[in-house]
Amino acid sequence: MGLDNKFEMYIRDLCKRIKNKDVHAHIKLEINDHLHTLKEEAMSTGLAEEEAIEQALARMGDAGVLGKQLNKTHKAPMDMKTLLSVLTASLFGLLVMYYLQFHSAFTELQEMKVFNKSLVFYLLGVVLMLSLFIFDYRRLLKYSKHLYAATILILLLTVLIGVRVDDVPFLNVGFASINFTEITPFLLVIAFAGIFHSWDWHDKQKSWFGVALMLIPIVILATTGAFATTIISIIVSVAIMHTSRSSLKQTITFAVAASIWPIWNLLSQRYSMVSPYTDHKIGEAYFIGSTLQVTPSFISEVHTDLILAYIIYSFGWLAAIMALALVIFFICRISITAKNVNHPYGKLLITGLAAVFSAQFILCLLTNLGLSPLTGVSVPFMSYGGSHLLLEMISAGLILSVYRRRKTKETVSLTQGTQST
Repeated sequence: MGLDNKFEMYIRDLCKRIKNKDVHAHIKLEINDHLHTLKEEAMSTGLAEEEAIEQALARMGDAGVLGKQLNKTHKAPMDMKTLLSVLTASLFGLLVMYYLQFHSAFTELQEMKVFNKSLVFYLLGVVLMLSLFIFDYRRLLKYSKHLYAATILILLLTVLIGVRVDDVPFLNVGFASINFTEITPFLLVIAFAGIFHSWDWHDKQKSWFGVALMLIPIVILATTGAFATTIISIIVSVAIMHTSRSSLKQTITFAVAASIWPIWNLLSQRYSMVSPYTDHKIGEAYFIGSTLQVTPSFISEVHTDLILAYIIYSFGWLAAIMALALVIFFICRISITAKNVNHPYGKLLITGLAAVFSAQFILCLLTNLGLSPLTGVSVPFMSYGGSHLLLEMISAGLILSVYRRRKTKETVSLTQGTQST
């Protein structure tokens, strides 16, 4: 056995005691450097190399004891504030679904079994969220271009062969029909974060190419009539451009150019700028709810787009304010986290997700208050729906994963290229 192999065996045994694998590379470098320093100090006193190695290992101490100490020091941090806000908002949404299913005056809605289905979606979503906390989000980086291409392809298939339900295109995948336009912004965030995390916007050719990459999915979305999702995707693209250090002129020019067609389409279809749901009469709601009945004007979208209006009407303004506060706290929390992330891909990823949740929240709030004609936007973690709930939980898991590794940096190795440590 080589003498230096004793160091390798010691370090390997040490790392076995440390559960957080994210710090293994750093610890290996640090311990190896320290062992060689101790070895050189021992040899400078006249000891032979083998004796110096033994003395260095002795001075370091038992690998098992030191490993347990380092395991306590380097425990993977969980962002409990973000986690609790997600779980509380989800429980709130589940409570609303319970009342909709079991205390609604309309049997049509009861037969949908919104509570039973939501419970399954929430439980599966929590499992996915906690699994992604353990998962190293940086592994997604190399698949960014593939995800972008897949998103464009599925969008095209949705446009060409999708089936419209209430004027919303659904893609039939055999066992289910999926509202793919609804989840597109989340997929674009993951794709754009990987593509643009080291993008050179000062290069004229690359800047035009980058703008084209962002415009393609937006143009396709605009043709589907999913105007709310198109607007959210534009906001996401602007946030990604700004965070990846495009110039202010480039960002504003893109935002204006990307908004022309969606706005023209919206106006050409003669949408009233007053929401058709202004008959909610939520202004007549009590501060604390006095009824759990559902009015006829709510029946079509009360469990999805208009869940906030139902909360105001049935539970009162106090409950609605609490629901809004949970979502606002969640958005503020992840926005703060984004500022403290060192890894450029992680920073771009969490910024993009913050943009999605913020845009989604603002649009659904305006719709529920009768200030916007745009529908098809759900309240994060509360509205009924399988695809958006799972995507929101997955996004929360990625946010927790980024938070766990927020102090890592991208470094350059002369022998191995770009690495994360």
